[in-house]
Amino acid sequence: MPAPDILLQVMEAMPVMVGLFDTHRRHVYANPAYRAFMGSEMADLSGRTIAEVLGDDHFRLTQAMADRALRGEVVQTEGWMPHPNGGQHYVIRLHAPQRRPDGSVAGYFALLYDITERRKTQDDLFRLAYYDPVSGLANRLLLLKHMGDYQAVGEPFTLVIVDIDRFVEIRTSLGQAFANELLIDLANRLGRDGGPVDLLARVSDHAFALLVAGECDPPAVERKIERVAAVVRAARSSSGAAVFLSASIGVATWSEAHERAEDVLRDAEIATGRVREQGGARHAWFDPAMHARVVEQVRLEHDLRRAMERGDELWVAYQPIIDMVTGGLAGFEALMRWSHPERGSIPPGVFIPIAESTGLIVRLGEWVLREACRQVADWQEKRVPGSAPLFMSVNLSTRQLREPDFADRVRTVVRETAVEPSWIKLELTESAVMEKAEQSIRLLETLRGLGIKLSIDDFGTGYSSLSYLHKLPIDSLKVDRSFVSAMHQSEENRAIVRIIVDLARLLGFDVIAEGIETTADANLLRALACDYGQGYHFAKPLPAREAEPLVEGNLPWRQEL
Repeated sequence: MPAPDILLQVMEAMPVMVGLFDTHRRHVYANPAYRAFMGSEMADLSGRTIAEVLGDDHFRLTQAMADRALRGEVVQTEGWMPHPNGGQHYVIRLHAPQRRPDGSVAGYFALLYDITERRKTQDDLFRLAYYDPVSGLANRLLLLKHMGDYQAVGEPFTLVIVDIDRFVEIRTSLGQAFANELLIDLANRLGRDGGPVDLLARVSDHAFALLVAGECDPPAVERKIERVAAVVRAARSSSGAAVFLSASIGVATWSEAHERAEDVLRDAEIATGRVREQGGARHAWFDPAMHARVVEQVRLEHDLRRAMERGDELWVAYQPIIDMVTGGLAGFEALMRWSHPERGSIPPGVFIPIAESTGLIVRLGEWVLREACRQVADWQEKRVPGSAPLFMSVNLSTRQLREPDFADRVRTVVRETAVEPSWIKLELTESAVMEKAEQSIRLLETLRGLGIKLSIDDFGTGYSSLSYLHKLPIDSLKVDRSFVSAMHQSEENRAIVRIIVDLARLLGFDVIAEGIETTADANLLRALACDYGQGYHFAKPLPAREAEPLVEGNLPWRQEL
């Protein structure tokens, strides 16, 4: 069989579309695959140009490739092309010259390979990889890619992170569907009303990023932040339901000191985290000191975990609580302390927030409770004969209250240490209780059922509601040290303490005042009929061995009564 006949049979059988055109771009030949795609027979195609079959736009789009083929070049491209019946197909195109026996160009071949399904799969994979499925915005990976591209060409940029405050609580209380509706609405509003940006992305569960290319203009960025904050406040669900939203906003600008695009994102998120620590609903520009602080916190977290494993750096201090009428020892407050082998004493105000944010406070809190229970059980045997049993106050964190098995853990500690439950007084801040008031009340009632005493710590500094206060199954209110220290400044300040004491009396609670520093503080609190007090006027927090003489009746402050 002659070679031309064999080649014709091959083209007839090929799934690849093959068309032959003359120098005027008129159809000369089309194989079955090509004719099937066009929905035409050869008689209908013959002598017709691409423009007549697929339209002038496609004719112009492929003009350069056809011209190059007619000049003797082989050209390969890929892209979308129209289907005669509508829609677009993605094809790989090969344009090659068709030569006469003498080598001159008589026309050109167009070979078209339809890879629409493959392209759709690639597009789907790209969307999965680089776009957020809920909001439809770019995701963290695509943001980093854009920043990396800017960095590669030396294009400066500014990154703004918008982190929605309390989003986890909103999702927990109102459901994932409602939270998604808010996210979608917020994404739409940021795109429409947030002002021009080069990329808008969702970079975490509850945070968006705005990428602005070009030299940073701080006043313009400040104006954009104000605009974005207003957009956040306006967000609604698709049903029209609204919750009050605010955002912690962090800003970082690229500089040559940033080795990677990730470093700029890290700095913006550090600034955002700093705002969140300060209560949210504001913004901050990244400062290198913030990074140093985060690095320090990471190191302290590592050291704290090590200290928990070693068991010889953490210890419990005990501050005496005094009966304000008799001056006798009523009990102690157990306070966590950390003696770092290299840094010395780490203040609780430094390591407790780290323990809170990492969840370590749950284990630490249980450890302190166990130590305190063992100690107060031991001291009951050593107290002055005939004196009332000592109580031990132990602080609880919000994270501990959220643990579903917290009451069971307390029950286990009480059983293992053989302590009388009524000797233990658990202290909770009013903010922690009121965060989920009904749930907290149920937990407190369970603890109260075990025989445990309960106290509201730092009363007056949180956001408690008097409508709930009388429902709380508590035994004590603790007056915050800020009120005690201010008593001598004005009659109004003394009135605050008097009101707290009177309110406690009305509700059947006793009152503990903390932060008593002077004799004058102690005398005034006695005059106001405060039940118990603690502070440096009596004694600072002490190691167990130094506190034990107080248990045995050696009370130095009684000399002043």
